Amino acid sequence: MNLRLAQVNEDNFFDVINLKSDEVQEKYIQIYERWVGSNAFFLAMCQTHGFIARAIYDGDVLIGFTSHGFSKGLNQYELNSMMLGHQFQGKGYGAPVLQAIIDDMVQAYQCDSIYLSVIEDNERAIRVYEKLGFRPTGEVVLGHHPEPVYCLTLTQAAAGQ
Repeated sequence: MNLRLAQVNEDNFFDVINLKSDEVQEKYIQIYERWVGSNAFFLAMCQTHGFIARAIYDGDVLIGFTSHGFSKGLNQYELNSMMLGHQFQGKGYGAPVLQAIIDDMVQAYQCDSIYLSVIEDNERAIRVYEKLGFRPTGEVVLGHHPEPVYCLTLTQAAAGQ
């Protein structure tokens, strides 16, 4: 694996928005997919809220997308989206990609905690988040789905490794 996070720009924009987390979704342009908002939705969110968007590559192959930033309203750093194209799921990318995103956030923000929410029945994603140290806060946010909130406290994560 040769993972890297790159800026979303004119060269990869359409590839990023066309990358889908579910093969069935490839036929549709929509705001939400089954497990995650569309990449187009999160790119708009980044533009509106000043968050960072990253294309995820393995070598030269686009495999996913992520976005993160500081929520002024909640006063916390958030991992807003992490998605892998359906053709790259189940291939061992989850934990290494999440670690690369955590590293990117620490470098960008020097943060000591990261929050995220996940659709409550997305068990595969929850396993990956918990494997890397995210723990439920007990909060639930209501978007299109009920989403439990998880937090990674980086000083604890570093001590556990």
